[in-house]
Amino acid sequence: MISVLVLEEAKWGDGCWDEERTALFHLKTVFRFSRTQVGSDCCDWNWGWVQCDVATRRVIGLSLYLALYYNPSAQQFTHLFNASLFLPFQDLRILDLSYVGLVGYAENEGFEKLSKLRHLQVLNLTGNHLNHGVLPSLSQVSTLRSLNLAGNTLLFTGPSPTDVISTDVKLLSRLTSLESLDLSGTYMTNNHLLYLGGFSSLSTLILKGNYLQGTLHLQDIDNLRKLDSSENGIESLQSSHGSGIQLKLVDLEELDLSFNRFGNNIWAELGGFLNLKSLNISWNQIFGSIDLKDNRCLKKLRFLYLDTVSTRGSTSLASLLEPFPSVKTLFLRYNYFSNETVINQQLHVLRNVENLIMDYTPLPINFLESIGILTSLRTLSLYDCGLTGTLPAQGWCHLKSLEELSLKRNALGGAIPSCLGNLTSLRYLDISENSFTGNVASTPLTNLSMLQLLSFSYNQFQVPSSFKSFANLSNLKVLLAGGNKVVAEAATSQTWSPKFQLKLLDMSNYLYGENCEMDEHPNFLHYQHDLRYIDLSGCSYGGTGFPHWLVQNNTRLEDLHMINSSIVGPLFLPSHPNPNLKALDIRSNRLQHEIPRNFCSLFPNLESLYISSNVFNGNIPVCLGGMRSLTYLDMSFNNLYGGIPEELAMSSSLLLLGLDYNKLNGRISPTVCYFLNSLGAVMLRERFLIFQPSAPQISNCWM
Repeated sequence: MISVLVLEEAKWGDGCWDEERTALFHLKTVFRFSRTQVGSDCCDWNWGWVQCDVATRRVIGLSLYLALYYNPSAQQFTHLFNASLFLPFQDLRILDLSYVGLVGYAENEGFEKLSKLRHLQVLNLTGNHLNHGVLPSLSQVSTLRSLNLAGNTLLFTGPSPTDVISTDVKLLSRLTSLESLDLSGTYMTNNHLLYLGGFSSLSTLILKGNYLQGTLHLQDIDNLRKLDSSENGIESLQSSHGSGIQLKLVDLEELDLSFNRFGNNIWAELGGFLNLKSLNISWNQIFGSIDLKDNRCLKKLRFLYLDTVSTRGSTSLASLLEPFPSVKTLFLRYNYFSNETVINQQLHVLRNVENLIMDYTPLPINFLESIGILTSLRTLSLYDCGLTGTLPAQGWCHLKSLEELSLKRNALGGAIPSCLGNLTSLRYLDISENSFTGNVASTPLTNLSMLQLLSFSYNQFQVPSSFKSFANLSNLKVLLAGGNKVVAEAATSQTWSPKFQLKLLDMSNYLYGENCEMDEHPNFLHYQHDLRYIDLSGCSYGGTGFPHWLVQNNTRLEDLHMINSSIVGPLFLPSHPNPNLKALDIRSNRLQHEIPRNFCSLFPNLESLYISSNVFNGNIPVCLGGMRSLTYLDMSFNNLYGGIPEELAMSSSLLLLGLDYNKLNGRISPTVCYFLNSLGAVMLRERFLIFQPSAPQISNCWM
């Protein structure tokens, strides 16, 4: 009965509430959104910024940042916050106003009026131009659980006295329900921090990228579970200035102190952090061994980041890691251990580690022989570690629990050893940017049936053009195979259908085009229906036409790249629209005739279109001006003729326009001229472009 009465008081039409639909249209006008809505139910609009309750169809989440993302030019505007714009959304819980150009609030329309929204819990104001004057207003929105003020000039002193700013900071403690507060990049200093306290519910505090120096002082914030003080100039941790009392945040579970000035004294200061599970102490001034005087300290630690703690080569692996026997995920990036033999002998200290990331840390090839004792490993990443030679046939092949392995960008070569087939749990394998050789069909890569991502791009493999060797990889979702030599296979009457459905496929050959020549597109592509990203650039497909069937079969396709792929003939298009396609790049082919008239209706949400260096003729399609998301348009180096349609000048989203090296002619109207001068980049001033300005005031459009 109550629900019936509620429905009688408000108009409900086509799924969402009428007053909320009206308010959304008003927001769209004020903030200059460029996305178009489809249908009358605002909860189903595919803008990416409206979230509704499934049962009530009330708007519960708004993200103006996502809406503005589709119109980058709109972000140059500044706005005064107007609370009345949001009050129609009575059940609003999440409001994201990040990067929308807020510089303050309108008179009598401050943030305090949001307290009328009794369900509002999350407010994101990241990346605006707000100062400390908004803090008293914000402190009155008592329902907030999460407040993000990152990237504002919030605490920049300027003409304001420091004591005024500090008083405003102190008012934030009125937010008794607040659980998460992000003040990163807000010009916070140690003086401001003294007034930041008294929060009864605060569990997450982000102070990243400020001007905190010397000793970190935290007062009356005893319930913290996560603290991020990275990218400051902090040297020590104390509870109050001058007292020498050790900071003890007994409930703290996650601590990020990276990119500061801590020395080895930090280990003694962490004695009171008995429940810490994640610690990032990378990029400080820590050298030598680690001495934890309190045996209870950090015993619950599971995630440890120790990047750049051994850059001098004098620190041993054992002296670094013996104090942390409980760590499961270990980051040792950008380190340097001089004694290769000792490294291999001390690997036992990592016996409990499950995820080991040592990217950019120079290692000898025999490291892979010794690592076999780490049988608990599930993830091993050795990106750009200077590994040279051939892969050994022992050691690393015994890691049968390994699920993720990256050997990308090393100097490994030769054949892939057969023992790789022992790693039957692998889901992610990246061996790209090495010099491995051999026919992929003869390697154990084709037998790793659990693989979801396989990357072997930019090696010296021979890849059979049919890709039939991967037929049994039923779990494969991502295949990155570009930069190798595609080889033809003997003709056969047998056809095959793959067991996998890819989401991402990269067969590009930007550097070695002569190594990728086929008579037609690989047959397995006809069986793919879930692709989101395809790159077939740099391969010659025997002068075939545009594969419109590939777009039609994959209705979720977002990016298609076929640069320099020997596509010829007219641009045949699919028979049904694909509203998900965002990027189409078919530069440097031999496509000809006119651009189809139904192009815009088939790809209504296209954001970037590159068709330069073809043989297109005819007029520039008028409909391109109505594509509300189109940001980058390059039609240069074709045979287009006629003028620039005024409809193109109506675009509210276009930032880059390339029309040079065509056969355009006629006059540029004032409307088009103004439009061209407003673009971020325009390519027009080349030969075969003959324009005459229609009035003296637009002489700057002279070509």
